[in-house]
Amino acid sequence: MKPFIPAIFFGLLVLQGCHSSGPQSAESAATNNLPPPILAPGGEGEVMATVRGDAITRKDLEPLLIEGYGLNVLLTLVQLDLVKQEAARLHIVVTPEDIANERRITMDNLERATQQMDSSGQPTTQPEALSSDQEQQLLDQLLQQQHVSRAEFDVVLEVNAYLRKIAGPKVDANLSEDAIRRQFNAMYGEKVVVHYIVCNNMSEVADVRRALAMGQTFEDVARLRSRDRRTGATGGELPPFTLADNRFPDEFKQVAFNLKIGEVSDPVQIGRFIYIAKLIDRIPPALARFEDYRDSVKKQLYDETVQAAMKAMRDRLGRMAMESLHVRDPVLARQWADRLSSQHGQIQTDAQIREELDKEHEPETPAPPLAAQPPATRPVTAP
Repeated sequence: MKPFIPAIFFGLLVLQGCHSSGPQSAESAATNNLPPPILAPGGEGEVMATVRGDAITRKDLEPLLIEGYGLNVLLTLVQLDLVKQEAARLHIVVTPEDIANERRITMDNLERATQQMDSSGQPTTQPEALSSDQEQQLLDQLLQQQHVSRAEFDVVLEVNAYLRKIAGPKVDANLSEDAIRRQFNAMYGEKVVVHYIVCNNMSEVADVRRALAMGQTFEDVARLRSRDRRTGATGGELPPFTLADNRFPDEFKQVAFNLKIGEVSDPVQIGRFIYIAKLIDRIPPALARFEDYRDSVKKQLYDETVQAAMKAMRDRLGRMAMESLHVRDPVLARQWADRLSSQHGQIQTDAQIREELDKEHEPETPAPPLAAQPPATRPVTAP
């Protein structure tokens, strides 16, 4: 049975196009008793295939390919060109060995993505060493699921190789001992003690902030204003939790663990409610010793930080393309205009949702426990 490949794994591929098995060589065509391509004068008259004596030419094929897949392929090439420009500016050279290493990283990640996980997210089986044929089948399955051709995949690998070559040295230079220790604490059981206040809308958030600015304690404001009446009675106190505790949404845990003791967070929306957290204390892990795990923790932190830096650079390249790309082909220009219009419409829709949310005022609506909130979240800008 073929393993299921999580769609989220495909975040390493920046753009989607069509899936194809690649062009057929003359040798392969001969093996299948098909005539090799016939070159006719004039370029556009190149015969790509024949059927019962009729020829299908490059001129017949190209408009359909451009209409169906042209924009995605163009944007993939644009991203490659932009990242090459950035590498040249930094005097960074990407070698075939770098691209081969990127492919190895991709395949390792893909193999891990197919492992079965337990409820805590840990693998239940050891990864098996796959043969080259098995790796090829796994990659083909990924490309089929995501409707991406091998040619596009190869370009994306090259883009990622450039991104990694640019990001790696910067990450390594800024990977502090304090950051490694924080990662260790998060991985091996550090707990935080947090108090929180729950609001229905941004008007209530503003009231909470005014009360805090006037000198009221966080706990008194929680008792008076928090919509979670259960924890509000105790000043918004939550039980200590780790970063791996599945009782709380990941977004809330990330906010809590990024605070300093005594610091109050910006508001964050989880589901339909808005939360403000205050870090009261940190409880260090009791068993694991930092010295024993430092090197493995550093590697994991480095890998995660490089991936985040690559994503940030990829997003920046996308913005650069939106600002500087001028498409001359009329078909591709129309597709590009439609894409920009669609993205602009999405931004407007998000803004409208935010405006409607800010206008909400339901003073009698209590908040359910934080762990019961739906996973959809988005940051909220304070008034």
